[in-house]
Amino acid sequence: MTTALAESHGPLTLLCLGAPDLPVHECSGDIEIVRMPATHSDVLRRATAFAEFVAHHVTARVATLERIVFRDPWGGVPALRAAPRCKSIFEVNALPSWELPYSRPGFLNSAALQAKIGDMERFCLSNAIGILTVSDVTRRALISEGVDGAKITTIPNAASAEFFDADPANNPIPLLNDGAWCGYIGSLHAWQGVEFLIDAFAQTRVDGARLAIIHNSAHNPREIERRVVNRGLNGRVLIHPPLPPRELAGAISTMRFTTAPLTETARNTYQGCCPVKVIESMAAGVPVLASDLTVTRELIGHGQDGMLAEPGDLRAWAQAIRAMFEMESRRIHAPRCFSWPEIHGKLRRVFTEL
Repeated sequence: MTTALAESHGPLTLLCLGAPDLPVHECSGDIEIVRMPATHSDVLRRATAFAEFVAHHVTARVATLERIVFRDPWGGVPALRAAPRCKSIFEVNALPSWELPYSRPGFLNSAALQAKIGDMERFCLSNAIGILTVSDVTRRALISEGVDGAKITTIPNAASAEFFDADPANNPIPLLNDGAWCGYIGSLHAWQGVEFLIDAFAQTRVDGARLAIIHNSAHNPREIERRVVNRGLNGRVLIHPPLPPRELAGAISTMRFTTAPLTETARNTYQGCCPVKVIESMAAGVPVLASDLTVTRELIGHGQDGMLAEPGDLRAWAQAIRAMFEMESRRIHAPRCFSWPEIHGKLRRVFTEL
């Protein structure tokens, strides 16, 4: 996003959260990065502090600002108020009112907090001249919330060059070079369906078939490990911590296929998403077995780029896993439409048109 904006419209200031090992200020070409120290562990206190941080820096730069792009209402509201005549774009992968119930269940117990955040979201959605999102499912959800569809542009997520240039020689997990492996790459959140995948894999009868779970989650994998043991899958399932992109691409390229066992929850069916795990696997030329949901049908051609199976149906998934292992041709054509140059071109056109 920042690269495309800087390429099309020159110098850019990126306001974002920081981390203890990162400087509060640095420059990279035409991009100035200003980081707010992450001093609050509580998400709402941190969000409020970020709003104050954004208000300060936008006010200081208002005379030279031409456009503003923001990703959440805590950045959007202060920016829109500090620079009301500046053209602004709201990038919506999710709204806090959609997302918070999953990460903070207590959010649903506070009507006042829900109303306040809803007001902030509506202010941003109505005052931004354009809205970007990654899925047509999300676009339809926003329209159902009263947003003008003419303001919304859908541009999917993309894979970096490391995945299009995936090389098994870069695989850092030697075990993947021995046997027939499928994989899951991503977080261990409940809506990703990893526990369901383990149950379905346990019902699959394919000689030598094994499953690699390469997670990128801060969640402790202990529950997943326990489930693997309880299903009698010791030796057939590998659980591995995160890998950098080049090594992850190499690991994926050794697999027969990867999986996206998304659950049929509102987060996946109403809010929408564009699973990066699916795009990165396809970019590496590896087919994907995914839950048959609208968000995955937007990306995967059944029988072409992989297979789609009924979400939550253990028998259907066990049969699909077996079918994927038995496929003769396991490589697919990497879809360049999901490459960074293609996505940057689309973003630049949106920034220019708006």
